[in-house]
Amino acid sequence: MHIADEINIISRLCRIGQEFSSSTDLDELLAKISRCSSEVCLSESASIILLDEEAGEMYFKEVSGGMGEIIKKIRIPLNENSIAGWCILKREAQIINDVANDPRHYKKVDEASKVKTRTLLAIPIIWGDKVFGCIEAINKKDGKLFTEKDQEYLTVLAHQAAVALNNVYLMGNLRNFFNYSVEILIAALEALEPFAKGHIIRVARLAVTLAREMGYSGAELENIWYAAYFHDVGKLARESIYMSHQDLEKVHPALGASLIENIKILEKAAPLVRHHHERTDGSGFPDGLKGESIPEGAQIIGISEEYDEMWWAIRDNMNRQEFNKEFLEHVKDRFQQAIIEAFRGIVEKYHNPDYVSR
Repeated sequence: MHIADEINIISRLCRIGQEFSSSTDLDELLAKISRCSSEVCLSESASIILLDEEAGEMYFKEVSGGMGEIIKKIRIPLNENSIAGWCILKREAQIINDVANDPRHYKKVDEASKVKTRTLLAIPIIWGDKVFGCIEAINKKDGKLFTEKDQEYLTVLAHQAAVALNNVYLMGNLRNFFNYSVEILIAALEALEPFAKGHIIRVARLAVTLAREMGYSGAELENIWYAAYFHDVGKLARESIYMSHQDLEKVHPALGASLIENIKILEKAAPLVRHHHERTDGSGFPDGLKGESIPEGAQIIGISEEYDEMWWAIRDNMNRQEFNKEFLEHVKDRFQQAIIEAFRGIVEKYHNPDYVSR
């Protein structure tokens, strides 16, 4: 390998760590790992084989270089009879420059992909005691052979991949924990107010749909989603604060905001929770804000909640079309006009807006 090529590959490896760390989606990360593996080894293709410990099998999660999606359906027994199995079980890199004569070669992959494997470099992806699987670089370009230098480069990449994969799995576990926590909070709130069953989920769906209609996306949309789910969390203070239901109703937005404002993932949702009962005419609470001093996200949640509460209180005595007309007249001075017009578009577009974001 020429010195210039080595410098380019080392430079690429330095950038890869940052590129991997920016990925929070597993499939996106694996695609990057596969693509970068081909780049640093100058191989025709690459694949990521992950370990399914419970089933005692391995499977192709990502492939590059025209190997075909069909091989992702292949499951390989976890034993030393395959190169990937050997690599994972022994935790050892494997350079095979004469694959045809290696008895461990799993020929079903070649048959499915219609790609003949001539040379192969396999590196385990290891984080501490955990083996995620292995990276396979397949067929060195220009008919060349894989070298120990290639092994060095791909080992560095595998270490970077292991760190990124561990982070993605941790984040996934945290998201699951967060989602379960939200479900528990919703169940607790509905236990306090059985008559409002389904209210929180309906408001969240409607608020997110309205926010999307108004052009929200990314982190801003996510904050509205969080705030909508937690908008009534302050009502949980009922059992710990000696306060009438009427008084609690007036302070629950501020109580809810104080409960979540010190949680990093929810800190930007807290002001939306605090102000979701403020109205542009100054009739809201807890701070009596007016006009544009009310965060738009809070107004989005506010109109969604008001719609849901009013409809479920009156739905047996009025059809949806009549209600929508009366509701829009009722809120004309209570929310920003841009929000009202976007909301009008939603209720006219969907027959049943309670579930529009499904």
